[in-house]
Amino acid sequence: MKRLILYFLLFNLSVTLYGQKIYESYIKQNDSLRIGYGKTDFLPFNDKGYTLILPDSTNNNITGTIISFEDEKFDLVNNPKQQISKEANLKNFAVLYISTGIPVDFYFSEKSLSFIDTTILNVFKKYKIPNKNIFFLGVSLSGHRALKYIEYFKTGKSKFKPDVKGVVLCDGVLDWVRQWYEERKGLKDNFAPSAVFSGKLITYLFEKNLKGTPKNDLNAYLDFSPYSYFDEKNRHLKYFNDLTIRAYTEPATFYWMNERRKGVFDTNFPDMVGIINELKLLGNQKNELIVFNQDDKINDRRNPYYTWSLVDKTELTNWMIALTR
Repeated sequence: MKRLILYFLLFNLSVTLYGQKIYESYIKQNDSLRIGYGKTDFLPFNDKGYTLILPDSTNNNITGTIISFEDEKFDLVNNPKQQISKEANLKNFAVLYISTGIPVDFYFSEKSLSFIDTTILNVFKKYKIPNKNIFFLGVSLSGHRALKYIEYFKTGKSKFKPDVKGVVLCDGVLDWVRQWYEERKGLKDNFAPSAVFSGKLITYLFEKNLKGTPKNDLNAYLDFSPYSYFDEKNRHLKYFNDLTIRAYTEPATFYWMNERRKGVFDTNFPDMVGIINELKLLGNQKNELIVFNQDDKINDRRNPYYTWSLVDKTELTNWMIALTR
């Protein structure tokens, strides 16, 4: 009984911290994901559920909601990579983090999309959050997930049908044709252990789930990519053209070349520039691209969360407020 009580406290948490109301509900999963052909090529599943952060003093007078689709249970205290809740709560925005519990979940299966759709519906109903002024926050893979979910509800599959105003992308992969070639090159070059690991994981998962490679089934990769430079039809952009998208990126060209032997095409920079440029060509001039200046003297480990650390969270929430008017 004591263990049961402790489990409940750990996975169904409701607290008030720093003027915020925090609600957590997660289910521990005992499963694993195969990520390669080897006997030990598995990743354990994570906790499945959500973390909701509400302003403490709104009395349900919530202006809007920021939603991020995570890899795992969001660590509010020790993991600041996606932190925007303080600035958002000051503007009466709720912040919702959702995890399917599947490691590196690309949303190959509609079961993942159905889960997050149902979770949003249930959370909004339970906590009386209005379905208005919703923004998706997409740092790294979360950006791909956000756009896949937008396509999901734009094609009539959603029970919730969220009122989405905008999307924030931050150095994420959108073009899985380009990414597949990047990963293959990383394997061939064999320069950095992290690139080799990523190359094995990405190529295995995509070739398994899409039943081939871009060389023998290009359309499968174009159908799965929210945006692709190689998609002459730009088949997915129609789902995003009525929204406002802001994309952040930091090329770090010197870092990727010197430390990882990667060229510009081997980074997420082209995806961020490409989707904004193509949407502007379609007539949507509201979208923005924000490029942070690179520094050839900086040799820290660059990743999407480094770019996210450069973002002015107060200015970003003000940008969201402006779009609600």
